Amino acid sequence: MVAVRDFIVDAGLDEHYAARFVEQGVDTVDDLRYERDLDALLEDVGVRDDDAATFREALKRALAGEKKRAPSGDDLAEAVKASMASSRARQGLDGDGAGGSGRVTGGAVRMGGAKVEDYAPKLTLDDAVTEDVNARLGVATAKEIEDILAAHRDKDFLRLLKLREVPIDSLGKVEWSGHEAVKTNEIAMRCKLLSLRLDKSRNAHAKAPAAQRAVKNVLDLLSHKDTRKEYLTLAVRRKVEELRAEGKIQGGGHVSFTGVHYGSGAAATRAAEENYVSKDMLNEMPTYDETIHLDMSDENARAAFAARGAEPKKSSAPKVDVSSIRAKLASKTKKPRFM
Repeated sequence: MVAVRDFIVDAGLDEHYAARFVEQGVDTVDDLRYERDLDALLEDVGVRDDDAATFREALKRALAGEKKRAPSGDDLAEAVKASMASSRARQGLDGDGAGGSGRVTGGAVRMGGAKVEDYAPKLTLDDAVTEDVNARLGVATAKEIEDILAAHRDKDFLRLLKLREVPIDSLGKVEWSGHEAVKTNEIAMRCKLLSLRLDKSRNAHAKAPAAQRAVKNVLDLLSHKDTRKEYLTLAVRRKVEELRAEGKIQGGGHVSFTGVHYGSGAAATRAAEENYVSKDMLNEMPTYDETIHLDMSDENARAAFAARGAEPKKSSAPKVDVSSIRAKLASKTKKPRFM
């Protein structure tokens, strides 16, 4: 970078111009390269007439001499050679020969072709890691799938949906009011979320489809009033057996949906259950799907599965709004207001 004083002296101009250029903020010749109004600058400095022409000619030569020359073929060859040498050095190759003739140092990949020992060891994910990944992704793990199928096989739907235990007191009375098992919306939401975690588009476990069918079957059974009462009664009886084994409930007779009954109440409750007739006679009640746990490689199991899928569905009769009909009939018998 040439100072403006040296430039002026070399151009044969008066040295006192240099101080004036410095006052204008021009210290080097490079500062003049981007000067927009050179004529105005020379006028301010006081360079006029022949000195101005001499200054412009000298500046033109100086700026032209600073331009970089175009690279030649030799320069390109040297650049390629330097790049190859740098690459070989990074790979740990000694020597300057081409084609990988150099010696391989520790950890480097061979230029002449990779060998077995050059590959990194293959990584395998054990079951624990897979379970952790599935849990973080919100996908049902293998243990959860097995638990769902086991709970469905045992017909323990409270355990399958992770609901609260049977609300039974020390006398054996059960109060289902407020429990999640009798709330249709709660059951539907839990089954929906669980079904999403078992969907085959997200869960690649071999038993995930069967577990998803089990959840769907539980939703059907707990959404119907009669079947919900039936399977919750099984849950109550299971709980009563546990409490009796622990000695926490003594005596008692028949066990129903509402708990343990004593004396004549037990006989009356048993008779009422035996003589019960569902009011929903037109609609088909959902049934427990045993085919979920069958081995589909067996011909009989496949036949049972096909038969269950081919069962006809009864359509419900259209509901009639009796109250609206009565209201219309009553309105016709009314007298006009003006009478």
